[in-house]
Amino acid sequence: MAIPLFKISKLLTEYDITIKLVLPTWILAHIPIPGGIHFVDLQVMDTTEQVWTLRYYNRPSGNRKYPVFTVGWLEFVRVKRLRVGDELTFYGHQVRDADGELQMQYEIQDMRTSNVTYQGEPISLDVENFL
Repeated sequence: MAIPLFKISKLLTEYDITIKLVLPTWILAHIPIPGGIHFVDLQVMDTTEQVWTLRYYNRPSGNRKYPVFTVGWLEFVRVKRLRVGDELTFYGHQVRDADGELQMQYEIQDMRTSNVTYQGEPISLDVENFL
């Protein structure tokens, strides 16, 4: 597996699972949005290798940068049965396509604290284990 160019980890909030996923502003340096438009539809692979189309959006005006996932995100939340407190990890890395060209590949993983413990500490498992 390639080394990630970026990696975001965050605990999901009520807002994240009911409205849209708020991303840190530093992500704009890694996933730029071309001028004249305000979103890019990303193909994002989950841990089961299912590909999801998630719209990566930034406000068209104003002083505050505000990158989020909008279209496709709530479907992902519903299918994965995500909850407040689940840990989301989103990362991107470069891979070579069939022609040898470098392409960005995006992946997403969601973890949830389980009732399983190891040496007295609860462990986190992929949400796929809870479906």
